[in-house]
Amino acid sequence: MKNILYATDCSKHDTHTLQYALMLSDVLKANLTVLHIFSLPPIVVKTIRPKKFLSEHAYDEQLLVLKNYCSNNLKDIETDVVIKYEVKEDDSVTDGILSEAAILSPDLLILGMKDEHTSRGSFTGSIAKALIEKAAAPLFIVPSKKAFQNIKTLVYATDFEETDFLAIKKLVDIAKPFDAVIKVVHITNKDEYAVNDKMAWFKEMLFEKTSYRNITFDINVNNNIYEGLRGYINEVDADMIALLEREQNGFLKKLFHKDLIKKMESKIEIPMLSLKATAL
Repeated sequence: MKNILYATDCSKHDTHTLQYALMLSDVLKANLTVLHIFSLPPIVVKTIRPKKFLSEHAYDEQLLVLKNYCSNNLKDIETDVVIKYEVKEDDSVTDGILSEAAILSPDLLILGMKDEHTSRGSFTGSIAKALIEKAAAPLFIVPSKKAFQNIKTLVYATDFEETDFLAIKKLVDIAKPFDAVIKVVHITNKDEYAVNDKMAWFKEMLFEKTSYRNITFDINVNNNIYEGLRGYINEVDADMIALLEREQNGFLKKLFHKDLIKKMESKIEIPMLSLKATAL
């Protein structure tokens, strides 16, 4: 992993995620780009200064704000990570992030989880849902109050599909520097046919495709996929969960449905990694 992109609103409620992004970059030996999207206030009367001038002035001002924000909140962290600062003018936070991600092609895109204090709308909900659907990079969503800690246990939810192998190989890039265990789990109802045979096949095929052996395999029976997964996360004391967003009937799309956003964010308090099937 070489490059990580982190989008921030430069608020005091985003500082833990900024620090998390830096320390994760340090462990993964990756460069970090910190991005801030800003918009110009609406001009209701004609001014003597052209919009281009106002835009350039705002850019310089926001870049200084971003650098000061990072300097003040990262000053106590010793690291060799190379930090690049980017600000972009866009009325849409989502479009601004997507535009910068298209330019940088990061290996990981980090966002802070929904916070009632976020100045321009939640970083989950509509923004995260749009990024899940459109961003090519894996999307890493970190709870706003989550302090960085070594990742010991990662959970990956599988449906025994070929794309799961590619997703887990991506996950190994994060797990390996921490020597973390990847717990592969399948949430099923009691009526699924030959689920143990499917898991045995999946395990055999996975170990043919990766040399990383710190991986375990579990089956969790629960008619409610969300509740089953949340229960499993608590049971194994997971530090992170990874889910594959498939082209159709994606599990994460269901999780980010507006009726489930509040419940998800109030009950899942660990970072979540969204891997897009079409980008693997």
